[in-house]
Amino acid sequence: MATALVIEDDDDIRRLLEVVLTQAGYSVAATDTGTSGLELLDAQVPDLLLVDVGLPDIEGYEVVRRARDRVEGHIVMLSARSQEADVQLGIEAGADEYLTKPFRPRQLRERLMEIVTRTVRREGR
Repeated sequence: MATALVIEDDDDIRRLLEVVLTQAGYSVAATDTGTSGLELLDAQVPDLLLVDVGLPDIEGYEVVRRARDRVEGHIVMLSARSQEADVQLGIEAGADEYLTKPFRPRQLRERLMEIVTRTVRREGR
């Protein structure tokens, strides 16, 4: 079974992501801080990592930078910040995709399935 890790501090969005991913066939772990998310990565590397930009302890961009070398699968950043500069920061940090909030569950599921069916392309791999 594919695995996913959700690092999102908003309880409602985190639960929504857990439901959407579980329905899509993922075994899901979730947490609300970057520090605990990185600790979970030490225990098990997921096939899909979703990271909120605005975490309470470590900015999501930094979480992605630290996680990128360990995660072979897709990394998706989530944020209400929708400026092109924010998206570019996410991609430069190592995210494969940057999705903006708010989103509807069905749209989110469709978008995530579209993302995970793409081949992960990494320089040097």
